[in-house]
Amino acid sequence: MTSTSIYGNDISFYKSIFPKISKVKKIKVEDKISENPINTTIQVAFNKEGKKLGFIREVNTTTGCNSACLPVIFTLFYNTKYEFLKLKSKAGLTKKLHRPMTEDDINRLHLLLGINPPIFKTVKHPTDMTDALTGATKPQYVDAVVKEAAYSTLRINTYNQDTISQLKKLAL
Repeated sequence: MTSTSIYGNDISFYKSIFPKISKVKKIKVEDKISENPINTTIQVAFNKEGKKLGFIREVNTTTGCNSACLPVIFTLFYNTKYEFLKLKSKAGLTKKLHRPMTEDDINRLHLLLGINPPIFKTVKHPTDMTDALTGATKPQYVDAVVKEAAYSTLRINTYNQDTISQLKKLAL
């Protein structure tokens, strides 16, 4: 087992979700979402007695919009029943014009991840969600996204759903 993360060799970042974490084991998974698949591990979190605490997936991706958007870097946490617990981002998440997401934005994002908005199944490309001229979120998507962060909301939700699916298949 290893205790490394994208944040270096320090697992203290995970302790706010799993206070008793002492080590992680990396499990190889497929990244079917990013054009350049680099998000290919899910980590199993353990306490010092070797009891499984839950799962962690670190993601470093794009919004998928192929524009000047900043990278989307976040960590997803799940309990041992493969249920989403929380999203954290040490780098911080951004929205339109590279403004940082607020605490309210993150709370809304958590709510949306729990809902998995069905309308996302209709999106073939992230830019389908916004008006080509103004960049505004199209009315049918407004309730399914964080305001001014449609692309990020979609990408994060996609990784969340993919992680849950992969965890269930692995039956760890």
